[in-house]
Amino acid sequence: MKYKKTVCAAAVALMSHAAWADSYLQQSLSEWPTMQSAVQQNGVSLYGAVDMGLNFQSVGGNARWQTQSGGVHTSQFGVFGREDLGGGLKAEFNLENSFTANNGAFGTSNTLFDRAAWVGLNSARWGALRFGLQPTANLPQFIDPFGEVTTNSVVTWLAGGAVQTARGVGYNADLGPGSSQVLVRESNAVSWTTPRVMGFGATFMYAFTNQAGVSPNASNQGVVASWTNGTLYLAGAYNRVWSPEVQTAAGLQTVRNDIYGVSAIYDVGSYVLSAAFSQVAPKLEGNGIARSYLLGATVPWGRHAVRASVVYRDTSGVHDAAGDPAKDSALGVMLGYDYSLSKRTSLYARAGFIRNYGISTVILNSNPLPLQTGSASPELGTTPMTASVGIYHLF
Repeated sequence: MKYKKTVCAAAVALMSHAAWADSYLQQSLSEWPTMQSAVQQNGVSLYGAVDMGLNFQSVGGNARWQTQSGGVHTSQFGVFGREDLGGGLKAEFNLENSFTANNGAFGTSNTLFDRAAWVGLNSARWGALRFGLQPTANLPQFIDPFGEVTTNSVVTWLAGGAVQTARGVGYNADLGPGSSQVLVRESNAVSWTTPRVMGFGATFMYAFTNQAGVSPNASNQGVVASWTNGTLYLAGAYNRVWSPEVQTAAGLQTVRNDIYGVSAIYDVGSYVLSAAFSQVAPKLEGNGIARSYLLGATVPWGRHAVRASVVYRDTSGVHDAAGDPAKDSALGVMLGYDYSLSKRTSLYARAGFIRNYGISTVILNSNPLPLQTGSASPELGTTPMTASVGIYHLF
């Protein structure tokens, strides 16, 4: 499975709020490739990022060195366009691709634009309406000091519930059949983002399954609402996510997952603090519930910045392979350092781990856990670790 993040509508809200003129997040987001294109007034522009580094991974006595693309920013290129239609109305589109810089391969096989492929209308009075592949209505990625990147982020893997099983890796797979998570982005989606009034704003999304004979007709229904006064940023999200058909005691069926989240960011420029809580609750008798707690901090000075995040994931109502109630929790820590060579080029270092307790089998940075002897099931109680150094350039 692949876990990727992109800038959400909340980032645009922060960028447009004048009180953020002295904030670290406002300055940082203004340098992101997606944001550099999104703030333009008219025309078409190409943007992107190339991120490469060296990575060390270790789990269960197995260790390896490898090249790694996307240690801070997913290596990507995109095209953003905007046309002024008059009367405050603008047409917009965005096409965005991810790739691995170490070999040039597509981030998603046989898919040219796997990060964004949408077209829409934007009005200062009525908000923004978009159709196509786009970010979901969920908590903003910048609650994680590491931006919930595919690689060096325990938020991506632990809070996302990337659990290894005998059948592979699945979102919150330890909770039972049909358990899922809010995807980073949704295909076949329609969204509306309201104008921001007195600091308040919201995004509503409906994503179609586009599959005949499948009920319900939606794969995701979500809303995220936020408020900011410049220093403080608060957000809350609620999503209904339906799984593909899975085998249950009642036969083949889709499973609805109710996913809640709240977050807060406090940014005074000289430091940024963040906190978040989320819960995944599959609506199937016998399934468990997962809760995740996040604390994050970033301290910048001059060309330097240090970052840290701590994530704890706990569950209730889960069972082991024998069907007995079991402990299932994990703790993740990630530390980082950045040195800016310019506004567009930086060096970075990252190091972190996830400590699995009980029957927890969360992975980190796509590194599979060792298997139990003579079994396809992963070992329990493992601690995957990672460390990276690299460089990225934004254009």
